[in-house]
Amino acid sequence: MALPNHNRKVVLARRPDGMPVEDDFRLINDPVPEPGPGELLVRAHYLSADPFQRMRLGAGSRYGKTLDIGDVIKGRLVGEVVRSNNADYQVGDFVEGMLGWQTYAISDGSTARAEYAPGITKVDPKIAPISAYLGILGFPGVTAYFALLEVCDPQAGETVVVTGAGGAVGSLAGQLAKIRGCRVVGIAGSDEKLNHIVDELGFDAGINYRTTPDMLAALRRDCPKGIDVHFDNVGGDIAHTIVHHLARNARVVLVGNISQNNLPEKPFRPDVTGLLMTARAMTKGFIVYDWEDRADEARSAIAGWLAEGKIRYRETISEGIDSAPAAFISMLQGGNIGKQLIRLDDL
Repeated sequence: MALPNHNRKVVLARRPDGMPVEDDFRLINDPVPEPGPGELLVRAHYLSADPFQRMRLGAGSRYGKTLDIGDVIKGRLVGEVVRSNNADYQVGDFVEGMLGWQTYAISDGSTARAEYAPGITKVDPKIAPISAYLGILGFPGVTAYFALLEVCDPQAGETVVVTGAGGAVGSLAGQLAKIRGCRVVGIAGSDEKLNHIVDELGFDAGINYRTTPDMLAALRRDCPKGIDVHFDNVGGDIAHTIVHHLARNARVVLVGNISQNNLPEKPFRPDVTGLLMTARAMTKGFIVYDWEDRADEARSAIAGWLAEGKIRYRETISEGIDSAPAAFISMLQGGNIGKQLIRLDDL
């Protein structure tokens, strides 16, 4: 297979001040790398845009190493092996890994996945389209599976509230709660997203936080028995309000804080410790890498539910690596439904 003479990369041009803008990124061309002993070369088909990437663009991060100016944007890709010096991978295999926003990437062929490790996982296009391995069968799916089912362990008849419900993680978490027999209320930022989660995914109710004047009143209306599980993707004011309506022995899992990632200063909020104590609530932070050794378990279960038609998913796809910064910014502003992807059809 003849390869092009350049590798297109998105790099960090400057650190964002608040919400990123496209000038914070730069597209460059480098030679296509040659794999060394034990390595393989992957041709990217899809890039992933994820909230965690925003935290790593700043000078400091509470979630992994930050990037230096000029570094390739760290993100996941799924693609095809086009050169291999590793007996475990053949030309034509499809793999997924944290290989960066670039059209061609080198992997060492390992399975190390934490932080920026270049390890990869083989994906099976017979089970689902390869793009699904960046979403429902990828780390978003693994996150939803373990954070909801194991950390929170929802029981039939309980009420589960999912914030960021229109995204890749939240939309699956709500569906898993429905499989468990729960009442599920999703919070999202557009009526289109609410129609998606209620009409297509089977959530019991949805709340548009942008147009709801009294969030606590809406929660009391849609969760009359209180909230047993809060699956928190966004943090901020919504999370603070939900604490006021927790049921006794509620479980809160902190998966993300996308509402806070682009704020130049963190706002002051009253202490809610007393409310958590009164509700006897369990609050636990969640980082998906802690569950990486069981990721195949989650993928297998989710693939089974997909095959049975018990869960569904949506993807928002932009075209070409040039569109990656705009797609990323749109995702941070809530412009996606389901997983935000960049399809590379311009190699």
